[in-house]
Amino acid sequence: MDKNQKKELVKKIKENLTDIGLLVITHYSGLKTSETDELRLQLRESDGSFQIVKNSLMQLVLKENNNKDLKALFDGPTAIAYSKDEISAAKIAVNFSKEHNKLIILGGLMGNKFLEQKDVLEIATLPSLDEIRAKLIALIQTPAKNIAFALKFAATKLTRVFNEYSKLDITNNKDSENLLVKQSTSDGVSEKKTDNKPNNEDKSGIKPETEKN
Repeated sequence: MDKNQKKELVKKIKENLTDIGLLVITHYSGLKTSETDELRLQLRESDGSFQIVKNSLMQLVLKENNNKDLKALFDGPTAIAYSKDEISAAKIAVNFSKEHNKLIILGGLMGNKFLEQKDVLEIATLPSLDEIRAKLIALIQTPAKNIAFALKFAATKLTRVFNEYSKLDITNNKDSENLLVKQSTSDGVSEKKTDNKPNNEDKSGIKPETEKN
């Protein structure tokens, strides 16, 4: 590979890593081609990638990063896993390494922040973004369902009252009011008093004498 080819390859790697959320650095020695293809497919499904890299090129890619611990990881048979979000690459790579011990998690990079191995392992235990979205949707939808049910239940009771009322030919307003009150009471609405007598009448029905000036 001549100088120009190397320069173009470094440029391409930088472009691929521009908009990622998380980079995971691994050793892959001993993995079969079928196994690396399987890991690559899993990451691709999460809008990520798995690439075997040349350490010398990665040193050029990370030239502007002054973290020596990060650059020290690019030694030996190195491959990188990355995703656009900050969780998927760690979760997929770590879970894969549990079933294929030839894949070793070394560390990672989130933005310009260097991640040690323990940091990547901790990120892998977090819920995925899809799981977080599903929980948020469930929290939002559950109260809405309860409210909709309550409104529908109340509307059904009122509709039944008015339907019964409309079936009758009632000309007396007082009788119609009493009927509506009784029907509402039978559907769980608290009963109201329908006594229209003035409050200043006693039980005998005789009005008290007004005071003389």
